[in-house]
Parts: sequence; C-alpha cells; structure tokens
Amino acid sequence: MVFQELGDSEREKVREAINRLLEVNMLVKEKEREMYAVIRRNRTNLASYFQFLGWELTVDERHECVYLHIYDSRLRKRLDRDHTIWLLILRILYEEKRQGLSLADFPMVTLYDIRSKYETFQMEWVKPTVLDRLVRLCVQVQLMEPLDAEQRSDDARFKLFHTWMYVIQADEMKQLTERLERYESEKKGGILDEMDEAAAVD
Repeated sequence: MVFQELGDSEREKVREAINRLLEVNMLVKEKEREMYAVIRRNRTNLASYFQFLGWELTVDERHECVYLHIYDSRLRKRLDRDHTIWLLILRILYEEKRQGLSLADFPMVTLYDIRSKYETFQMEWVKPTVLDRLVRLCVQVQLMEPLDAEQRSDDARFKLFHTWMYVIQADEMKQLTERLERYESEKKGGILDEMDEAAAVD
C-alpha cells in the first residue's frame, strides 16, 4: 500500500484529502490550507493512487490549487442548460479579469458583470432561484466565493479562484466564445453537448 509508511495521523489526513477530492474534484489553498498542504506533501503517492483508479492529479503550486480529472465521461456530471451557460460565461470573465493581476490576486466580478456578459451573448438572464443554485455549485466545487450577503444584487461581488483554468483550458477560449456566439442558431447539440467534454465539474 502506497501510504503504509505514513503515521496514523498523516494517513488519516490523506484519507480525508482523497475523499474530499473525489467529492469536489478541485481544492484551493485559500479555502483549505491544511488539506492543500497534506496533498502537496503526499503528491507522489496520491498521484500513483489516483492513476491506478484512472484519474489524473494536478497540484498547481503556481496558482495554489489542486485539480483531479477523470477521462471517463461516464463518471462526469451532466449539466443542464443553465449550469452550462453559467460556467461558460464565468470562465470567459475569469480570463478577462485576471489580465494584469499578480498571482497573489484573485479576479473579482460583480453580478452586474455576469449579467452584462449574458446580454453580450444575447443569453436570457436566469431567475433568482436558479441564480442561487448556480452560485452554490461554484462555491461547492471551489470556483468562486461570494463576498457579500446579498448575492442577487448587481453590486454583489464574487472572488474567482484559479481553478477556473481547469474547467476549460486557455487554448479552448476562442472556440468557447464562438460557441456562445452561435448558440441561438444551434438549438440541438452544439454548445451543450460539447460542454460535457470540456467541463471539469464531475
């Protein structure tokens, strides 16, 4: 067993880290410093363990985040239209907002920024209850953090974590924008089907 040489305390921490990654796929040092440190210390053994299971572990020290990816599409979470468009819009905003920032800074967006981007691509804005659900998803998988109690206000601010880089790769951004622009003319297939291949929210 790859973790046999660890002490009882460290082995328990590794077990918790494995379960956490299998639950949410992504982890940010900003949110879970101790667990990030555990994964970083044991990255070699963890990578071997996950590789055996068919998963790929990435410990991104530059951006201080961890990403667990599986190639088997059967185990990926299928997204509905609202989740798909939301993730695509936020990924574009992340790329725009991070330009010129240092690595120590996280991009920030307001709800107004998000709604305006929906309008740019002529997308129908989501209902308040759906908005709450979309924000909860991103918080759960450590993609964003709300900074204000009232999340439905245009002034509501959201911190975007660097895990957005792993939802959709940077070299896919041009294709992503083109998918959004042609979405209305592609009622079936197109962006929704392609998102199953691109998204990493498993």
